[in-house]
Amino acid sequence: MSSAGAVDPLLLRAWQEVSEGTIVLDAQQWRVEHVNAAGAALYGLLPSQMVGRLLSDVFPAAVGSDFHDELRRTRAEGGLVTWTGPVPGTDRWIAVRAQRVDGPDGRQTVLCSFRDVTAERALEVERDALMGSLQRSLENTTRLLRLSEALTATRTVADVAEVAAAAAREGFGATYAAVSVVDHDRQVLRTPFTGDYAPGAQEHWQDVPLDGPGPGLVALRDGQPRFDDEDSLRSGFPELAHRWDVSRARLVATVPLLAARRSVGLLTVVWREDVDLPEGQRAMLVALASYTTQALQRALLLAERTATARTLQNSMLTTDLPQAGGLELVARYVAAHTDDQVGGDWYDGVLLPDGTTLLVIGDVAGHDITAAAEMGQLRIALRALAVDRDDPPALLLDRLESVVDSFRADAILASCLVVRVEQDAGARAAGVRVLRWANAGHPPPVLVLADGTARVLDADPDLLLGVGAGHRTDHVVEVPAGATLLLYTDGLVERRDDDLDVGIERLRAKASGLAGPHLAAALDELLAEVEDGGPDAGGDDVALLAVRFHPQP
Repeated sequence: MSSAGAVDPLLLRAWQEVSEGTIVLDAQQWRVEHVNAAGAALYGLLPSQMVGRLLSDVFPAAVGSDFHDELRRTRAEGGLVTWTGPVPGTDRWIAVRAQRVDGPDGRQTVLCSFRDVTAERALEVERDALMGSLQRSLENTTRLLRLSEALTATRTVADVAEVAAAAAREGFGATYAAVSVVDHDRQVLRTPFTGDYAPGAQEHWQDVPLDGPGPGLVALRDGQPRFDDEDSLRSGFPELAHRWDVSRARLVATVPLLAARRSVGLLTVVWREDVDLPEGQRAMLVALASYTTQALQRALLLAERTATARTLQNSMLTTDLPQAGGLELVARYVAAHTDDQVGGDWYDGVLLPDGTTLLVIGDVAGHDITAAAEMGQLRIALRALAVDRDDPPALLLDRLESVVDSFRADAILASCLVVRVEQDAGARAAGVRVLRWANAGHPPPVLVLADGTARVLDADPDLLLGVGAGHRTDHVVEVPAGATLLLYTDGLVERRDDDLDVGIERLRAKASGLAGPHLAAALDELLAEVEDGGPDAGGDDVALLAVRFHPQP
């Protein structure tokens, strides 16, 4: 060294023997004043080849690098400075400890000690990569679990499509996505859209023939997922150029939804930006498709069962109501807004052998095909009992209870209201009819007079059918000409946050419109008014039977 006062010579000799690299630099020109063997080896040189030379000559790659910046920081700060980083121009990493030394003559030197941490750095990179992989795996697993929970809660095909499309958008950054259903009977691919898609996409992608062109249809026929970029779409399917113009797709993933090697649907995911979809993401997309397949199968099966139940239910509702003795009967049946449910609601009108009209309204507990079947059993049984004997309504319900007990071990539970319209010579002369009714746990009827006055024919209801044998009670009221009787099921008046009595009073207040001249139109208006009662309306099936008592000649 040119100035022994800058650094203790004994210290230099000690540094010469240590395994870590050491180097002493003039702090002004960055000239090498001392370097040990380990330090010179970092540059592939001997100490004698470095001492007295500028660092920029010995190590030109350091000029302007982070290494150079740290040396300047050491000179400026004066304290101990440490850093770890790459050796410029090499693939090695070093950990450096540097400090400025101020000599008695005012000269400044910078002492650096460093060690090669390349192997440690490689282990850190490997560890970070492993941790990143584990983190991504955990995130993917969590995402799939959440998706599984969301899909488990779906009941309709539209629900499944909405959840899967949202997962594709949120989990993969897609612009939009869709779930299509294979209609094997019609040989088309049907797509229920559930989000915001490209303008005009619905008309192009709805009911596409299975033997037509397109990446999704090819994926279905091959049973393999496809990932097509813009060039692949346009070169592979030039006949669909307009579709690609409309959708502005830059990448399209089409994954067939297969169950037991049979295609049930297709998951289509579209990106409008260039995106690199690595193998891990592609595998996740296939996993999404697998979960979607299970949910879609369940939704399709439920839809098939619901359609069967609806057909059964509708076939059991009376469409040809008797219109005898000056009575006008009008009925309505409104299915619940939930497409996956059916109910046990029913109405009936029976012209008995003696000319008397019997009115029936009922509701079997449950919202499935079992409830629909049980409703059919009760309806048929009640008709048979009614025409077999001339029983009053209360006795008729008691006899029906015995029939219910004989159906099966698991008792049917149902409400039912039976009304018998009677008129003897005296009542006819007075221009009135007599209503004799019995109520097995059903909402009470509403009577609307010709002037619009409405009242609830309230009486203590007797036991529900299926609760057990008991003696039910008949109730009697005279009805003048021009009046209208309304029978209904609880779906019309029941709301989640209201007592049933509140709903019945709401119905009574709106029922005056039934006094209008056209009963069918008035019934439709009343139904619309009462059902438009807020977010809780329409949650259950509704059956109505209205009877107008016209004047008799």
